[in-house]
Amino acid sequence: MKNILFLHSSSEMYGSDRSLLNIVTNLDKSRYGVFVMLPCEGPLVEALQKVPGVTVEIFDVAVLRRKNLSIKGGFAYLREFIASYRFVKQYIKMHNIHLVDTNTAVVFPGAMAAKAMKVKSVWHIREIIKSNLENRVISFMMQRYADLIIANSRATGEALRVNRNKIRVVYNAVERKADTVRIPHSRPTVGMAGRINRWKGQKLFTDAAQLVKQRIPDVQFLIAGEAYEGEAYLRTDLEEYIRQKGLDDTVILLGQVNEMDNFYKRLDVFALPSTQPEPFGLVVIEAMEYAIPVVATNHGGPTEIINHGEDGYLVSYESPEEMAQRIVQLLEDPQQAAQMGCRAQDKKRRLFDVAAMVRNIEGVFEE
Repeated sequence: MKNILFLHSSSEMYGSDRSLLNIVTNLDKSRYGVFVMLPCEGPLVEALQKVPGVTVEIFDVAVLRRKNLSIKGGFAYLREFIASYRFVKQYIKMHNIHLVDTNTAVVFPGAMAAKAMKVKSVWHIREIIKSNLENRVISFMMQRYADLIIANSRATGEALRVNRNKIRVVYNAVERKADTVRIPHSRPTVGMAGRINRWKGQKLFTDAAQLVKQRIPDVQFLIAGEAYEGEAYLRTDLEEYIRQKGLDDTVILLGQVNEMDNFYKRLDVFALPSTQPEPFGLVVIEAMEYAIPVVATNHGGPTEIINHGEDGYLVSYESPEEMAQRIVQLLEDPQQAAQMGCRAQDKKRRLFDVAAMVRNIEGVFEE
């Protein structure tokens, strides 16, 4: 049996967290001993503790953030990094770890500790790094310290500056749902889900909502997701943006939603309005599983998921008008929306299957 240590930067239940949960839950426990290191208590910890054969360790491994790119922040990160590096090395030795899987681009100590302890390292990248400096740093670290790199889409892998022979593309997947029946609701409802940050597109979503409301006055737009700790000002700014547009009763901020099942069941249309390329877009295939038609911006991972006009729509990230037009089209033609949603669900179940994803990841581990 091979012991695998997964390192992750969050204990919440956003896309990368749920993807890690799917992988860990479905790995063959007769072949792999599974250890997961998470920074703090949270919903992901609670979910993993219910999975037989999984050991969860709470340790706040150093995560490289933008705040660390100053002199003061750099010294703070260095202290955290040294402590993390030492701890992970000890953990590898104590639990006879054979392979370290780093489940995010911005956690360095795991791969470096693995190299120091002469065990294998897989780096699972789920981000497209736009900053030239950050991309160079992360690509250098992956080239030097990862034996293999798993990218969650071709777009993610192509954004790295590493030897292409190291990259293996494994698309994310979500479990098939036994019950995808919609919850009755009185208002046409459009939803999005994702962190409140600078590029997830909540303001584009709000701009589209303003235009849709002119055609469909009783429409509502739901935003599931919260800002990172320490970035609450982004939510405050978004609330003010919504208020200035007079959309307080139309665009609703739900905060972090841990039970996404009921969220999806309330939707008529799902939108992914990311203004930078989405590395994959796990929420897209989650919505597809519920047979919800998706309108997504036309870059990054969603272009590898959606066939425009057949099982969803791809629109410009610079055009709230185009996004609004497609949303109105789907809300005003329920038959077209249902047909598109059914095609999307069929595609998701054929191509983004959890068993296939886990088999591919196990193949990388064996390689």
